[in-house]
Amino acid sequence: MKSNYLRLSESDQNIAVADRSTVQNLGGLHVIGTERHESRRIDNQLRGRSGRQGDPGSSRFFLSLEDKLLRIFGGDKISGLMQNMGLQESVPIQSKFLNQSLESAQKKVEAYYFDIRKKLFEYDQALNTQRNGVYIERRRILEIDSLRDWIIEYAERSLYDVVFFMGITQNGLLKTSILQKVQNLLGTPFLFQPKQLDSQEEVRLISYLQQQFQISYDLKEAEMKLIEPGLLRELERSFLLQQIDFSWKEHLQKISALRDAVGWRAYGQKDPLTEYKQEAYNFFVIMLTRIRHRVVYFVLRSRIIIDVKN
Repeated sequence: MKSNYLRLSESDQNIAVADRSTVQNLGGLHVIGTERHESRRIDNQLRGRSGRQGDPGSSRFFLSLEDKLLRIFGGDKISGLMQNMGLQESVPIQSKFLNQSLESAQKKVEAYYFDIRKKLFEYDQALNTQRNGVYIERRRILEIDSLRDWIIEYAERSLYDVVFFMGITQNGLLKTSILQKVQNLLGTPFLFQPKQLDSQEEVRLISYLQQQFQISYDLKEAEMKLIEPGLLRELERSFLLQQIDFSWKEHLQKISALRDAVGWRAYGQKDPLTEYKQEAYNFFVIMLTRIRHRVVYFVLRSRIIIDVKN
């Protein structure tokens, strides 16, 4: 059985060698193309099929004046010229100038698509930088054993943001409301009045609020420790991951809407890519600020409800 298979295989090889020799003697493979592609690379791949590994071969392309490539780049003019000369539609046109015009059209189309891909890459680069930063931050949160120093840093920066906003706003009622909410969150008495804050007053207020946060945070840690050691650490990790994931998904939606709309700014003589990068960076900073504020708020407002069943 095996010997019969070997004899059959040798017979097929002999037939293939004979057929190849016959095809080569007739001129090799002839490739016929019925249109020209927008990319010269595709046309060259087709031509390459006719002469692989040094075998003889040839190729020929036939085009219609109604093909997309010709219609975009002067097909109507050629058709009008044929009618003026009285040529019939069945008469083939062979011209070196026409081939050069087609290659020039293909180069323009390739340059157009190259610019599109380059723009998409530049748009993606801005978002990739932000994505890498978020993923690195998230990985650090998962690897670090204790996030206590992380939360304290978040709180200090959040309190600085609040005091800075109070210093630039002119709305007295808004200042009163913000300061009262912050002090209620920290569980401190309403000692500071929302007057016009100078630099020294801002430093005093930030230092006071940071001290009060440290006290509130230590009390919260002691409260959680009575229930279960290490419980606050798990809550902090959960709050951080939850807010990063939620805020990042929200950020991606905003970036998608921004990319769809930023192109219109070209009508205002502005570079859409520059505007996109600037707006995307502003959105990213706002996202990070909200994550800090929300995590600090959730940590201080966290409560453990123990369900005691009789």
